[in-house]
Amino acid sequence: MNYKIQNFFVSALVLTSVSFCCLVGSEIFVRYVIDDGMEYNLEMWKYARKLKRVSEDSSQGHKHIPNRSAHLMGVNVAINSHGHRNKETTINKLPQTTRLVMLGDSLTFGWGVPLENTVSERLETLLNEGSHGKRFEVINAGIGNTNTEMQVARFLADEIKFSPDIVILNYFINDAELIPRPNKNIFMKYSASYVFFSLRMASVGRIFFGGKQWNQYYLDLYKEKSEGWLRAQFFFKKLSKYCQSKNIQLLLVNYPELHQLQPYPFGIVSQK
Repeated sequence: MNYKIQNFFVSALVLTSVSFCCLVGSEIFVRYVIDDGMEYNLEMWKYARKLKRVSEDSSQGHKHIPNRSAHLMGVNVAINSHGHRNKETTINKLPQTTRLVMLGDSLTFGWGVPLENTVSERLETLLNEGSHGKRFEVINAGIGNTNTEMQVARFLADEIKFSPDIVILNYFINDAELIPRPNKNIFMKYSASYVFFSLRMASVGRIFFGGKQWNQYYLDLYKEKSEGWLRAQFFFKKLSKYCQSKNIQLLLVNYPELHQLQPYPFGIVSQK
């Protein structure tokens, strides 16, 4: 009996040691071999860890941590004191200045491009080149992995103090998703190898075991009673009503999904 117990503990110790070595080895492999600074999922994971935090307002989901910076997807990213990927901005506008606030997700934020190539910076440069003495200022309030509900909620809570003359809501097809809730999986929070392999396995599973294809996933977001789409419409109207009450011009920019342009599979979504 004692021999069996001893054997059991030895086997358990060996198994634990091997498992630990495999975990450490996979973590080292992913961090120092796989991670070249351009692996999308790993870079998004770093973005969430280094530059974002959970918001006190559940409608906002998450927000940027002010005055933080990181090197992500091959470019330097700096967040200013207001939580924007922008040069520092005063709350009060300068005289003769038309101020625009751009709301949106990673497209607006400028994922993978240097600051000067973000949509907001290029728009500001373009407007000021032909302004004839009038000044334009564009504030980039984009935050990656946000939807319309989160963007509008943040604007109404935190961005109205900038007194914009124009608000541009940048819309992408996945902005009708529900708000992502914080993942409490400790491995997802701290382990690069877990993030890398779990997301790769999920992709493989969709290919071999019949998960939803990307185009069908997007189309399903816009079914008549889809909760995310209903909430997106509610917040569209909420933003529109606020802008009308303050005499703010509101523009909606609908970005196309670029996986397939001819024939474009989401014309029915654009019509909505």
